[in-house]
Amino acid sequence: MGLRVSEILKLPILTDARVLAGESGLDREVTQVTVGEVPDIGDWLTGGELVLSTFFAVETTPEAQVEFTRKIIKAGAAGLMVKPGRFIEAVDPKIIELGRKHNFPIVEIPPEVRWTHITAEISERIVGEHVALLRRSQDIHQRLLEIVIDGGSWQSIADASAELIGRPVLLEDSFSEVLSQSLPKPDDDKLIGEFDRLRKDAGDNGRAKLAKGAERYQRTPLNKKTEFPAMVTVPIIVSRDVLGYVSSFEMDSELNELDLVALESAATVAAVEMGRELTRMEAETRLRGDFVDDLLGDEFDGGPTMLQRASFLGGDLSRGSLCLIADIDSFGEYVRAKKLTEPEVQQIKNRFFSSVKQQIQVSHEHALLTPKSDNVIAFLPPLKEGDGKLMGIVRSTATRILQSCREIMPDLTVSIGLGRFHADPLETRRAYREAQSALQVSQRLGETGAIATFDDMGVYKLLLGALEEDPEEVRNFYEETIARIEAYDTQHNTDLVGTLEAYLNNNRSVAATAEALFTHRHTIRYRLGRINDLTGLDVHRSEDQEKLGFGLKVMRLLRR
Repeated sequence: MGLRVSEILKLPILTDARVLAGESGLDREVTQVTVGEVPDIGDWLTGGELVLSTFFAVETTPEAQVEFTRKIIKAGAAGLMVKPGRFIEAVDPKIIELGRKHNFPIVEIPPEVRWTHITAEISERIVGEHVALLRRSQDIHQRLLEIVIDGGSWQSIADASAELIGRPVLLEDSFSEVLSQSLPKPDDDKLIGEFDRLRKDAGDNGRAKLAKGAERYQRTPLNKKTEFPAMVTVPIIVSRDVLGYVSSFEMDSELNELDLVALESAATVAAVEMGRELTRMEAETRLRGDFVDDLLGDEFDGGPTMLQRASFLGGDLSRGSLCLIADIDSFGEYVRAKKLTEPEVQQIKNRFFSSVKQQIQVSHEHALLTPKSDNVIAFLPPLKEGDGKLMGIVRSTATRILQSCREIMPDLTVSIGLGRFHADPLETRRAYREAQSALQVSQRLGETGAIATFDDMGVYKLLLGALEEDPEEVRNFYEETIARIEAYDTQHNTDLVGTLEAYLNNNRSVAATAEALFTHRHTIRYRLGRINDLTGLDVHRSEDQEKLGFGLKVMRLLRR
């Protein structure tokens, strides 16, 4: 909230000053006052100056004087004060017309008024305004800082900021998820909704430039054809990373300097709170991660030490647990395709973990959770009613997790593996291995966005174990059964593998297989004969059928 040209004209020394042009520009802010008696004054201005001139250094032609004035206007000066009498008799009409055209204040000063007196009084007022602004800025910052020191919430920061500026205030995280909002007027939520739709229509959160640039704030008009309404956003920065945003809205007038100070102070104190929360979360995550690493590394025997550490971290493993693993599908490929930076990767992982944690805590108060790479591992204890209803509730939790992740990460999918419930704490590691196996089988089969349970794996759980213990033997089995058929399909552009799958799925009925594939039965018999020739296995013998069925399952596991 700086000093305006109109306020300067109220100084006693300027009582006889006359505004010749630019009356509508008298609200321009004056940052300093300077005497412009050099011909290239426009090259030295930085914007906001009130220029005083007698046209001493300008040629006496009207064209030169107009050009001199034009450069001052182009440089962003706040106004021009001209003192006629010694070097010019009067301000040329062309200069006055130029001022009117650009709404640029041109003021005539009486010849007897000295520049030194004018500059002294204006400078004193500017300094006084700066001191007052600094004092008010400190008061605003102190008030908001005290809210955080006293343990205030996001809502209290938004409420205090809205009260200070008399406008709606919105606090968001780096993904534009609302942390809190304060709406002084009933219709303010409609305005926020309009800007939210504008961002969604743009295809992103509209904050990329703000996050990477050096702007003090970002101003976004709702309509490109009109100046108002507009949203003004200040980034919340912690350790050079943008972790959120504080925004307010200009309905029909710009935010003044004190309003911007209030938003910047709100962003600063929000950064303090976010930094504190980030430090606490990192410490808890590290402790939980270390514990789970020890747990999975078989460092515990299920005794008091393990249970005490779990309890200290907020988890209850004393009555056993069921393990849930949530994983972002093909996340490494996504990171490479999008060329994401490490801070961007960590933001996605943090948001993923927060979403999973929020959904799990709805039904599982004493669950033990930790992020691990692009996974979230959760050990879920039985409910008060016992473990009978646990799996059903866990499936509902997993479904909510997938729905929540689709909303916050629409470009990604998440898969979930569920183990079985084990009442003995000694079986905690086994519960993890089961969930991991279910997830691995699901992903190897090419499933995405799926919920896989260990109990539903069937024979795949045996094959996966064999693949992990003796991968060479499993690959040899595949080579002896299905590999030759796949090679033939590739060479001759046939689909013997598909025919075999259909034949086994239709209870080894040639007629049913032909109907399913819309193919003549003679063709099916011919294809089955080719499979016999390629593999040396008879598709009509039960023992060979089992080998071929296992071979198809191994083929699916080996595809990833």
